[in-house]
Amino acid sequence: MTNIAILGIDIIGLCIALSLKKNHGSDFYITAAGAEPEDLKFAKSIGAADKTETSARKCITDAEIIIMDAPLHYTKDLLENLSSHFNPGATITDTGPLKQPVIKWARELLPSSINFVASRPVPKEILWSLEDVSPDAISQSPYCIVTDKATSSEGIQTITWLAKQCGSQPYFLDSAEHDSYSSAMALLPNVISSALIMTASKSRSWPEMSKLSTPEFKAMTQLADKDPEENSLAADLNSKDTVHWIDEMIASLYEFRKQFLDDKEKLFESFISAWEQRAKWEAGTLHPDDSQTATMPNAKETMAEMMIGTYMMDRYRKMTDKSRKNWKYFRKS
Repeated sequence: MTNIAILGIDIIGLCIALSLKKNHGSDFYITAAGAEPEDLKFAKSIGAADKTETSARKCITDAEIIIMDAPLHYTKDLLENLSSHFNPGATITDTGPLKQPVIKWARELLPSSINFVASRPVPKEILWSLEDVSPDAISQSPYCIVTDKATSSEGIQTITWLAKQCGSQPYFLDSAEHDSYSSAMALLPNVISSALIMTASKSRSWPEMSKLSTPEFKAMTQLADKDPEENSLAADLNSKDTVHWIDEMIASLYEFRKQFLDDKEKLFESFISAWEQRAKWEAGTLHPDDSQTATMPNAKETMAEMMIGTYMMDRYRKMTDKSRKNWKYFRKS
C-alpha cells in the first residue's frame, strides 16, 4: 500500500485521489489536510480520503508521495514550513499552473534527500467547484510532468507511475515551455474574462445593459470570479509570458477590428478559420501522429456519437461532401 498525503483540499487534488481510489482501491491510503472543516468532511464523504487532518505536519507522517494542492501563495509557505518534516526519500509534487517559481522554491527550501517533481494533470472538462470533481475528469488526459537537470530519476519514475495509476497520459516538458503554454491556456482566459466584464461595466449604460446579459456573456465572464490574489500572483511570477500572449490577443482583436470595418469577406474567413481550428482541437487531431483514417458509419450514427460526441456529430452531419476533410467548414453560400 502506498501512503499519499494531499495538502490542501482543492479540485485537482480531489480528482487525483478519486482516480486512484476508483482504479486501484485499497492500493492507496490517502490522508488529506486542509483548513476548512467542511472541505475535509466533503473529501471523506466522496471517498477521496481515508483520513483527514487539520495539521499539515500530521498529514505527511509516513507519506511516500505528497501532493501540494494549494494556491500559489500558499505553496512556498508549505515547502518552507514542512521542509524538515518530510520523510527522507519522499517524493513531493504540486498541481499549480506555474512551475518555474515552484521548482525554484523547492530547490532552495528542500533537503537533498527529498525528491521534488513539478506536475499537473489537465482536466478534460471545466470544474468550477469541489462538487464538480470526478474520478474520470483526468482519465486519458495529459498529466504534465515538468523536469529540469536537477530532477531526480527516482522522482520522475514515481510521478510517472502516479500519473498512469490515475489513468492519465504522462506528458513531459520543461518548466519554461510549460509556463508559456499555461499562460496562454490558463491565465490568458482569466485576463480576457476580466477585461470583458470591466469593458462592459465601465459603460454608463451598464445597469441597463446588464439586464440583456446572455448566457454567452455569463460564460465568458465566469473566470473573472477566480481569486484575484491568485491571478495577480500568477501574473507577477510569469509576467513576461503573460504579456506576450496578451499582445498576441490584442493583435488578433485588432485584425478582427479592421475586418469589421473594411473586409467582410476576410472577416468571414477569420470566423471559418477559428471554427475549423476549434473543431480540430475538440476532436484531438492537432498532434502530428494523429490521423483522420477513421470512417464515419452512415447508418450507425450512434456509434459515431460514442466515439466523438454528439456535438461533433452534429457538425459531421452538416458536411455533405464525402471527400471534404472533417474539419473543413461547409460554406452554404
